[in-house]
Amino acid sequence: MVTLSVIVAMCDVRDFCRTTLKSLALNAREDFEFIVVDDASVDGTSEILREMVPGIPGAVLIRNERNMGISATRNIGLAAARGRFFTFLDGDDWYAPGYLAQLVGWMSQSGVDFLRTGHVRVYGKKRKIVMPPLAPRALPLNPLDYMGPVDASTFIDYPSVWAGIYDRERLREAGALFFEESLRTAEDRHWFYQLHLRMRSFGVVDLHGVFYRRDVSTSLTRIPDERQLDFLPAFRLVFDELARHPRGYELSFKAMRTLCALVVIHMDRAQDYEEVTRGLLWERSARTLFDLPQDILEGTLAGMDSARVNKLRALMSQYQGAAAR
Repeated sequence: MVTLSVIVAMCDVRDFCRTTLKSLALNAREDFEFIVVDDASVDGTSEILREMVPGIPGAVLIRNERNMGISATRNIGLAAARGRFFTFLDGDDWYAPGYLAQLVGWMSQSGVDFLRTGHVRVYGKKRKIVMPPLAPRALPLNPLDYMGPVDASTFIDYPSVWAGIYDRERLREAGALFFEESLRTAEDRHWFYQLHLRMRSFGVVDLHGVFYRRDVSTSLTRIPDERQLDFLPAFRLVFDELARHPRGYELSFKAMRTLCALVVIHMDRAQDYEEVTRGLLWERSARTLFDLPQDILEGTLAGMDSARVNKLRALMSQYQGAAAR
């Protein structure tokens, strides 16, 4: 019987993947499997994977013949998984030795649908421990109760899929197992909304054995093209989810607050984007805000600081003016 499936998406991570794979070997156990999915790498990653994966106990290698993106690649791993539980690891990150055994131990004791952990952020040679948002530790909790409050950072603002472990069968029964494949970025935000809205229980522990690299030049978060804007369709899907939920109206204010904050963040760094992407950012952001429920938007803006509200109102006014011409 397989207790844990670890799904590792790899795409053009030649300089980092050896460390990632060595950490899998240091966490191997006879009831663990490692599903490494190569998303059609072209930088030499594929050759390293073919060399190293066969030597890792419990590891299998799957290669996409064409680049399919992170959502579809993780879904391929999920479809192949056999474990009672599963977790994720990005292709440029790594585990501390023995971390996965601790993670499975906590998950087995808790009996919850999913469990969240902390992690270690890596900035070159610097390390910073990041703990999960505030919540009682090692107790079963209702996911709905930890999405708010609106004006504070909560678990729904901690969309790091690799900082957690999940009950595969329970997520499958709830229809929350797979990622939305149309999303090239921000897929994790929609996925966590599904979990918090559909699952019955979750837990939190202070483990932090995942090492997460920041400032990797090949990361999708550093690529200045249209893919950066997928947070907009991701939130449209979130609002579709909320519209079907009995507490959806109440929880929509949290989603709207996060969306407004993200629009401003992208506006502030728009100079780093390609020119065509900047134009799409203005148009799609304004259109998304107009398409969503206006009472929720106005209620949200009433609680935000004037600097961000002024930017958002100027954006929408500009869009209305352009549409009228």
